Amino acid sequence: PLEGGIDLTHRCNLNCRHCWIRLKPDDPWKKKELNFEEIRDFAGQARALGTQRWTLSGGEPMLREDFSQVFDFLTRRAVTYTLNTNGTLVTPSIARLLRRKGTKLLALYGANAAVHDRVTRFPGSYEALMRGIAYLREAGAGFILQVIPMRCNWHQYRQMGQLAEKMGVPWRVG
Repeated sequence: PLEGGIDLTHRCNLNCRHCWIRLKPDDPWKKKELNFEEIRDFAGQARALGTQRWTLSGGEPMLREDFSQVFDFLTRRAVTYTLNTNGTLVTPSIARLLRRKGTKLLALYGANAAVHDRVTRFPGSYEALMRGIAYLREAGAGFILQVIPMRCNWHQYRQMGQLAEKMGVPWRVG
């Protein structure tokens, strides 16, 4: 297997209308997630079999307290990786870690807070995403805004692309 994928958690800090993976951050299921040692063993076996590329997703992967450690381990010797995130939990230290070459996809659900927050069902999620974007830009970590069109935000499809372009950030439809 040249590629491996892992959902680091099924928990998420948002409650997006379209998503089926949205256990609350403190959900008891957290105890059933693989711990770092289990991920390290699993990934080591995958590497021995030839895995060179990882896709990291969730829920929201950054909800894990050991996200930085897991991310570093999985991507340090990988040829490349893709990370899917809602971008709301990016901190300055995580942004510095994400300078590592690879694909970082941040979900954008609206061109303004009203629409974005309506999709995520979490007031303040747009503002948190914009803060995460600022941290990534400040750290020099490249990323792509993944515009997620759906019935409730379709009217802002063009504006979402324009927002990304105004920020000088690449974007794609997700």
